[in-house]
Amino acid sequence: MSTVLQPAKSSITYDAPLEDALRRANLGSVQDELDAYADRLARAQPPAAAAHDHPAWQAQRALGRRQGLVSQALTEDTPGRWSVWAAGLYLHSQFAPDSVDPLLLTSASLAVLRKESALWARLGPPLRNPEDDPRDLPIGEKSALWMGLDASAVQPTQPLRAVPPQLQAMPVGMGAWGRQYLLSGSSPGLATPDSDAHLLCAQTAQGPSCFFVPRWREDGQRNGVVVQPQPNALGTHIAAELQLDAASGYLLGEEGQGQASLHTAQSVVRLGHTLASCALLRQALVQSLAQARRLTQLQGQPLLGSVLVDMAIESEAALVLAMRLAQAYERCDDSDDDTLPVIDRAFQQVMAPAAQFWIGRRAMEITAETMEWAGSQGALESPQGRALARLFLAAPAQGRGEGMGNALCLQALHALDRQRPVTKLLFEALESIARSDARILAHLHALRAMLAQPPAEQQAMARMLVQRLVLTVQACLLHRDAPPAVSQAFITTRLGHAGAGRVLGALDTRQMNVDLLLKRALPE
Repeated sequence: MSTVLQPAKSSITYDAPLEDALRRANLGSVQDELDAYADRLARAQPPAAAAHDHPAWQAQRALGRRQGLVSQALTEDTPGRWSVWAAGLYLHSQFAPDSVDPLLLTSASLAVLRKESALWARLGPPLRNPEDDPRDLPIGEKSALWMGLDASAVQPTQPLRAVPPQLQAMPVGMGAWGRQYLLSGSSPGLATPDSDAHLLCAQTAQGPSCFFVPRWREDGQRNGVVVQPQPNALGTHIAAELQLDAASGYLLGEEGQGQASLHTAQSVVRLGHTLASCALLRQALVQSLAQARRLTQLQGQPLLGSVLVDMAIESEAALVLAMRLAQAYERCDDSDDDTLPVIDRAFQQVMAPAAQFWIGRRAMEITAETMEWAGSQGALESPQGRALARLFLAAPAQGRGEGMGNALCLQALHALDRQRPVTKLLFEALESIARSDARILAHLHALRAMLAQPPAEQQAMARMLVQRLVLTVQACLLHRDAPPAVSQAFITTRLGHAGAGRVLGALDTRQMNVDLLLKRALPE
């Protein structure tokens, strides 16, 4: 996708919230590297469409791999690696959203495969390789691999098809890569036609189980796997129908533990989709603000300024939460069960689904607003019109990562209920941050009272509870980390009755420094 109205320089110094997030994570030293990556992405030729055999698409995917977006977070041990990975994925999702999914799916697969020592010894080097190898060859002859993923790993409650036929797996003994099975049937998947292997869930005698299914068998012959890409009206999301005919697969974990085995991959994909939604929010803001400055003097357009400043506040709040999630993922990744930081576990288990739901919903609303206020330009078959349309169509693809938003909300509430000691400590930590602001404290106490209701009553209010939870956490993070102008604007417009049920731009800006907020969002 061409970002037609991108600033003259593709530097993250134009993105103060991202720059501040990296500095808080003690990663100011990586700014030059990320600047260079953003510049390479901005100069890369955009494919005319999300065509997986288009050379420009393959070049974008290779850029992401070289940047470390496949292996950096999950195979390195350097402090801050998850934050650097998150920042890179956020930038990639702005400039080259069509090629994000193969990077994210392969990265998520590493979270599962690295637990299988024997298989990892064979697959680790080509999966970690930063250089691409697009050749269609057996795994033993390839220097780099791309992975696909079972759709059920990220859509456990609403698969891509209404009632998908279930894969069946029959054991055949030991193979060169572990316990070998033959898989037959069809299943919805997330994969490109050139994926070298897939992580799939199939039915065994003990229940759904997780399998590594390569495109080529260990004897160098084609495996019985056919990937049929599915037409997708929602922009960048990769969807496929996988047809398997006695395909060789290798059991990961234990039989009957398929969903548990794929849980870690699901968690990585969840964070990736949240970052992609943040990127869409950022691009909607950049496109809108850059065009507004070209067409008019904002000082004489207070209503337009209200809409733009609302976008800016929303974009910064989304990013500060997503980058805090990345820190939590790293701390959880570095700890075992006995030393797992309680607050970080709460962020990973509770706030990750809540953030994906809320930020995804806000991305859909704000990308639609970008097209609307751009008027006829947003609907024209022109470079600008296509850029705006791609933003609008890509947003639901990220927000629907696990089917209905209801599923994400219920998962967040279930985690709050299941981890009551963790939840208690989470709220205590939030109260400590918010102690100096009575409005956040009032919102937090009201939320705790609502969460004390019986689970049956909470279910009907799930979306409202998750919305209030995300807004409260965002308010705390901004109150602690953002400039006062940003945090006060967010707290004033998002907490309390004034922030309920409003539309974008429906806020009172008389007590805000609109010019300062917009210059922070995108310097002139």
